[in-house]
Amino acid sequence: MTKLPLIPYRLLEQNNKEKNTCLDLSDKLRILSKTTINFLVKGKTDIVRKNLPVMDKLFKKMRSILRKNPHLYGVSGINIGLEEYLEALFVHSYIKNRSMPNINKLETAPEVYLGGLSDMTGELVRLARRENKQAAIIHDYIAKIYDLIIPISITKNSNLRMKLETIGNNLKKIEDIIYDLKLRDKI
Repeated sequence: MTKLPLIPYRLLEQNNKEKNTCLDLSDKLRILSKTTINFLVKGKTDIVRKNLPVMDKLFKKMRSILRKNPHLYGVSGINIGLEEYLEALFVHSYIKNRSMPNINKLETAPEVYLGGLSDMTGELVRLARRENKQAAIIHDYIAKIYDLIIPISITKNSNLRMKLETIGNNLKKIEDIIYDLKLRDKI
């Protein structure tokens, strides 16, 4: 009789524990990041200064687990919080006129990085609606990001494809905002 396979009970238990920990951290990170983005766009920097260090800690905890267990990036609930965090970092960097965080420094999956970047363009559109005088500058910035993502090879039905198409859609939205502002002699 053929020998029975060894069932990795401990490994499975450890994996489930790490997955659940990451899902919990991701949810906390998502909520804090969405709140922070909202305050960033509205110019409420006091709350942002309080939230960023907390978000950084949550991200670092997740990143340490993901380094040991990178297949957890395949769990969509985990990526949601990571993308929101990166989106908040990107919006913050844009508003503070700083360089965008480097993917190598962040040590995250390329899809997560690009997802956060894509979502950031939507927040820039919101910012342009609030700050009419910034609309043209924001348009040029989003257009440059769009030019950078065009050569990326993506599959037909991937989540990444939809995220990257969002950048093009946000570019169209900001063009509409600028057109409307010009019609109303606001810029």
